[in-house]
Amino acid sequence: MKTTKPVVQSNIIEKSKTLTPNPTRFWILEKNLRKKISQLEEKGTIIYLSKKFTKDKNLFITFINLHKLEIKIRKQILKEKYPDIFNSSSQQAKIIKNVLLNTGIGGIRDFKTKPLKIKCLHLWTAYHLGDKRFENPIGEYVLDKIG
Repeated sequence: MKTTKPVVQSNIIEKSKTLTPNPTRFWILEKNLRKKISQLEEKGTIIYLSKKFTKDKNLFITFINLHKLEIKIRKQILKEKYPDIFNSSSQQAKIIKNVLLNTGIGGIRDFKTKPLKIKCLHLWTAYHLGDKRFENPIGEYVLDKIG
């Protein structure tokens, strides 16, 4: 299936002087692709894949490593694009850093503990398409199924 790349977003949304951390960098923007992924979710695919990948130690570790890579990239983005926040100890900076540096892809918490927390198929497919470093079995499965 020919797909369009998802859009890359900033990790910090600036709205009228308020900074809000955003733990998701990639989204599926193409309407038909979003719809097909939603249909897979409605069939229970998230539960199926969570069970399947939780049982496979190597795949589970793959996902932990993807979350860790995302945190590393966010840290670099903070250092380069938002040094005032990165170096600040203000309450707002602490909140932003907590979200971006202590949660995994899409803000998934406790990503190191089983079962595998998938959250949604759109998220993993967007990361799969958005950055080669984040190619993953969920995105691959989804794209294969929607053909």
